[in-house]
Amino acid sequence: MVIPNRNGKDMPKPPEAEIKGAGKATGGTKPKSGIRYANGGFTHAVPAKIRLPIRCYNPSETDDTKKEHLMNTPQSAIIPDHAQAGIFIEADFAANRLNDIKAACRASLDALTALKARFPDDILGLTIAFGSKAWATFGHTDEGSEIKPFSEMGNGLAPSTQHDMSIHIQSFRQNAAYALAQSVLGAFGDSICVASEEHGLRLYQDRGLDGFVDGTENPQGDENVREVAIIPEGKPDAGGSYVLLQKYLHDLKKWDAVPVAEQEASVGRGKETDDEFGRDVRLPDSHLGRVNLKENGVGLKIVRRSLPFGKISGEHGLMFTAYCRTLHNIEAQLLSMFGDTDGKTDLLLRHLSAAVSGGYYYAPSVERLQNL
Repeated sequence: MVIPNRNGKDMPKPPEAEIKGAGKATGGTKPKSGIRYANGGFTHAVPAKIRLPIRCYNPSETDDTKKEHLMNTPQSAIIPDHAQAGIFIEADFAANRLNDIKAACRASLDALTALKARFPDDILGLTIAFGSKAWATFGHTDEGSEIKPFSEMGNGLAPSTQHDMSIHIQSFRQNAAYALAQSVLGAFGDSICVASEEHGLRLYQDRGLDGFVDGTENPQGDENVREVAIIPEGKPDAGGSYVLLQKYLHDLKKWDAVPVAEQEASVGRGKETDDEFGRDVRLPDSHLGRVNLKENGVGLKIVRRSLPFGKISGEHGLMFTAYCRTLHNIEAQLLSMFGDTDGKTDLLLRHLSAAVSGGYYYAPSVERLQNL
């Protein structure tokens, strides 16, 4: 069967993306391959050639609905907030495996779809992003044009450990995030070499290991998050986002020895109340003093999706990941934190934290990830 596209040409009707309960119980034909569920059902992977949505002409469409249909989709670990569990992976490409990596990206999206059906209430999300060298191998030169390698800052206070790709998974349940990570790394197999993997968790009242509420400055509501984090429609890379991933180790014994009033001065907020100190009393080298930046009266906002990680008896700290529609905002905050703008460094780097990794990545839209 064929259906006309907008240019009047015929194109094949796409097969059903999912077959529920196929087999003897429904009288259907058991598929030869797919993901098996406990109830005996299967789901097929969608063939690569039909992954982009097929848009048929509908004379009843308004301009608004046409625009909605044409919108590019951000990857799913960017918009949702307050995830309770997260997994942060960095990896490098194996040589001469680009086609396998493209196929693994598609398979990862299929696994996400299947697992979201299994965990429907857990807001399972996945973002696959690429460093500048890796992104260039795909040849989409008009997309992700700001991406570049992470450079050392602050005379080594912020080291560069740039890799080819990052994988960010988040969910409201740890088992859902873990299951997706298994599927994703299984899809990539030996086409990538995993360089680091950390599992994060949400603490009480969204507080970090330092005892302060984390992410208070995040934009609230999906539309506001999208405005800050997602490259807008009309751009060649609409639906994409720039990503920062850093690992910070915390010295909690050192931090706990700092009086609470001095901790609050270092952060720029009340520890219990989370009230922000006014600019007239806030220290210029407090954390808020370093990252609450404006250019021409406009705030340089980012969206944070960070989580604490680690062992109580061993290494612990913060996996800091941020998304933004422009890499400029992310880099401006880092340069300010690490003293490369005016010589003042963030007081948290003196009392609590040490950055041990850093990488910039570009996360294309879902549609581009399906068709690299």
